[in-house]
Amino acid sequence: MLPTPTPYVKGFNDYTPIDDIKAVTPNDSADLPNGTCKALIFNATGNITFITALGTQVTLTISASWFGVQYIRATRILATGTTISAGNILACY
Repeated sequence: MLPTPTPYVKGFNDYTPIDDIKAVTPNDSADLPNGTCKALIFNATGNITFITALGTQVTLTISASWFGVQYIRATRILATGTTISAGNILACY
């Protein structure tokens, strides 16, 4: 069975197992060091501002109900607008 296409990412949803998880330090000028992530994990509440895989800047307010793996493909986590501390944002590859 083929994965379901989604308008929010290029191609198909990637729900394959996560191979690696890296802590993220928000940075306004540098992309994620391992490239576009397949998902993010949030371990704290607050705001996160990021650039999607398609280049759109988005700010989300993360509540406790968002904890766990969120299938958000991001290329950069911005420091400006992000209130969640670096140790509480993880990128999944």
